[in-house]
Amino acid sequence: MENIALLVPNDELFRLAHDVLQEMKKQLFLMKIIESEDSVTEARQAINQGAEIIIARGLQATMIKQYTNIPVVEIVTTRQGIRDLLERAKRVLKKPHPNIAIVMFKNMACDMSGLEAECDVRLKEYFVQNPELLQPAALQAVEDKADLIIGGRTVSRVADEAGVPSLFLTNTEDAVAEAIREAFQLADTFETGSYPFTSGEDKDKISGKRPFVNFPYQSASMQRAVDLAETFSRTDCPKLIIEPVGTLYHAFCKAMHNKSRHSSEKLVQYDCVPGQDAYNDLFGRNGCVAEAAKGTLEINFIENLDLRSQKKLLEILMFRNVIVVSKTRELAPYLLPELYERLAAFAIRIPELKDTPEEIPYLTDIYMQTLTERYGKYHVLTKDAMQVIRSFSWPGGRIQLESFLERLIIAEDHRSIRAEEITGLYQELYGARVENCTDVYVSGQAQVQMDAAVTNPLKNRKTAADEERERILKVLTENMGSREKTAEMLGISKTTLWRKLKQYELL
Repeated sequence: MENIALLVPNDELFRLAHDVLQEMKKQLFLMKIIESEDSVTEARQAINQGAEIIIARGLQATMIKQYTNIPVVEIVTTRQGIRDLLERAKRVLKKPHPNIAIVMFKNMACDMSGLEAECDVRLKEYFVQNPELLQPAALQAVEDKADLIIGGRTVSRVADEAGVPSLFLTNTEDAVAEAIREAFQLADTFETGSYPFTSGEDKDKISGKRPFVNFPYQSASMQRAVDLAETFSRTDCPKLIIEPVGTLYHAFCKAMHNKSRHSSEKLVQYDCVPGQDAYNDLFGRNGCVAEAAKGTLEINFIENLDLRSQKKLLEILMFRNVIVVSKTRELAPYLLPELYERLAAFAIRIPELKDTPEEIPYLTDIYMQTLTERYGKYHVLTKDAMQVIRSFSWPGGRIQLESFLERLIIAEDHRSIRAEEITGLYQELYGARVENCTDVYVSGQAQVQMDAAVTNPLKNRKTAADEERERILKVLTENMGSREKTAEMLGISKTTLWRKLKQYELL
């Protein structure tokens, strides 16, 4: 029995699925009727129970796809189902060439091209992205003089109140059967490694197999990091992930665990806290190491791990599948020299967005599509606006870029977002960061250069404290983290060195 879960909003779909499965002589891993507001929670529970594919419909499918990483097969209408409804509408109206409106979620719609001519009707489609837009769309259909409106409960209620005939849009057994067959085919492709592609870009990226990580990317440097992580995951060598900004390390850790020979066991995570002794939490009788005995241990923020725990970690690295995560670029000053050298040979550096500017337009397109669907808006960026976004600095990485676009979509009312609106919001939110940008478009025709040296001539001038901090860090690195040797080379006492390390936040 494949690990396929069916999550649907009503008894009718549940019954149809049950009948289809009986006819196909198949079973699903899980079948459940859920409320839309609980769809993400229910999907995550299904995933925790072992579901690998989810069948869902409409808004529920959209929410599950947005907030989980599991493949979702959507139940959509069939052409025959829509054709039958149009023929019923003609019989109800008893008039030639009637104006028929259909109001529904966009992801529930099949290809309806050519149905007007086939059924001899004038068909107008009102596809929406979220439930708040169903009523306005139905009201628009009434205003557009529809003779009959096809839709769900909300749409039918609006039509009834306006005195317009309506037909209830229901899923047919064929639609449910098609979704179930697609889910089983998808499960088969996962088993055989023959992944079904939807685009040439996906095929090039995944190279004929299921993707190793579940986030979008297209830069060569990110591909190198992904390839290295996949290679390391096949062995129990220690793995060090370095990501100063962002949360992609979660996806990397999960992917390496799932690819390892320990994938059927637990992935146990532990976050190191500055100044907190982690020894008992990690190595105690009921600690994380014991819990992850046969699985994978993920230790996040390794730069905060206390010395006693570092010594013990060095001892167990050869006996456990361990992934450690660092949020600092220069890790040597924070670790025992032996532990640092053991981990440094297996470092996977996740490139930052500022190092891969070619991904900014690509990610912007993805985020804009997702966010406009989430908020039910229809914003588009002008060409100049996209150039502005690409020219700006995004030191906060993907999170900053996505959050900026989300704020933009929520705040703007008109459809086309222009370059000056991008610039204005960026200056409002981040102020001085604009000075680091070049080729920023202030309007569709005007281009200005924002040079950091002009905007703030003192910005790049180092203070004596900056120079001292850099020298201490350099000498520490040269001495592989040895404070005794570092103090000797700097000509200061170990106590003074300790005080300066605290002062410059190098501890």
